Amino acid sequence: MHLSGVGVKKDYGIALKHFNVASKSGHVLAFYNLGMMHAMGIGVMRNCQTSAELLKNVAERGSWGNELMDAHALYHKGYVDSALIKYLILAEQGYEVAQANVAFILDKDDTDFIRSLKSRYKRAFVNWKRAAAQGFGGARLKLGDYYYYGQGTEPDPVEAAEQYQIASDVDHNPQAMFNLGYMHELGIGRTQDMHLAKRYYDMAASASADAHVPTMLANAKLHTKLHIEWLIQFYKEFTFTMLYDSILVWYTSWTVYFTDKIDSLADFFVQLDESATEDWDIYLMSVLAVVLGLVMALRGHNMRAAQQNAPQQPPNQ
Repeated sequence: MHLSGVGVKKDYGIALKHFNVASKSGHVLAFYNLGMMHAMGIGVMRNCQTSAELLKNVAERGSWGNELMDAHALYHKGYVDSALIKYLILAEQGYEVAQANVAFILDKDDTDFIRSLKSRYKRAFVNWKRAAAQGFGGARLKLGDYYYYGQGTEPDPVEAAEQYQIASDVDHNPQAMFNLGYMHELGIGRTQDMHLAKRYYDMAASASADAHVPTMLANAKLHTKLHIEWLIQFYKEFTFTMLYDSILVWYTSWTVYFTDKIDSLADFFVQLDESATEDWDIYLMSVLAVVLGLVMALRGHNMRAAQQNAPQQPPNQ
C-alpha cells in the first residue's frame, strides 16, 4: 500500500521497512518486492547484486522446490543414483544446494551413475565452482582442494591458495586457515614465510576448538624446523678460522679488561704512597697512638685477671 500509494500516502521508506520485516519471516512476495526495489533503485540505492540475491530466494521457493526434498529423501533411503539424477536436474536450474549436493555425492564416490573417476571429479569441480559463485561457504574450501591436488582440473597451487584465502576471510573456515599456514610454511603457492605460517596456525586454533591439537603439532614442527635450519646454517658457515678468531677476540677483551684493572690498582697505590710521603708524621703519630692504646688495654685486662685468680686470706682471729 505504501509502495503504490493505495489508501495511504506513497512512502518508499516505510514500504521498504515493512518488506524487510516480512522477508525475515520468509514471505515470498516481500522478497520479490525488495528485489525489484533494489533493482530499480526505488527508496534505496540501486544494487543489482542484492537484487539478484533476493530474487534468487523467490526463484528457489517455487513448487518445483519440492523436487529438492524428494531428492533428499531418496538419498537417505539409500537410492543414491536416483537422488543424484534429481540433484543434477535442479543443479542445472541453478539451485545452490543441489549443486553442492551433486558435488558432494560425486566427491564421496557414492554412486555408480558416473563410473569414470576423472569424469566424476570434473563434474564435481564444475558444481563446486557454481555453488561457490552463489556464496556456498564450504565450496571454496573444496575448490582449493581440487586446485591443490589437481582433481577435475590442472594442479594450480596459486589458485588453491586464493580459494583458501577467500574461505578464510569470508567464511572464517579453520581448515582453510590451517591450509594457508601449511602452504606458507613450505612455500607452495605462496611465498615461504614461517612467521605468517604460525599466524595462520594460531588463527585456525582460535576459530575452532577441534583445531587445537593439529595446530599445536604444526607449531611444534615449525619451531623444530626453524632450529634445525639454524643449526644447518651455522654448520655450513663454521670454520676453524672462525673459531680461532672468536677465541682471539675473547682473549683480547679479557686481557684489556685485566690490564685496565691492574693499571687502576697501581695508580691507587702510587697515589697512596705519594700522600703517605707528604704527611708521614701524621700517619706515624696515629699508628703510635693506636699501639699505645692497645698496650694499655691489654695491661688492664691482665691486672683484672690476676686479681680474680689470687687466693683470698683468712680473717685474723
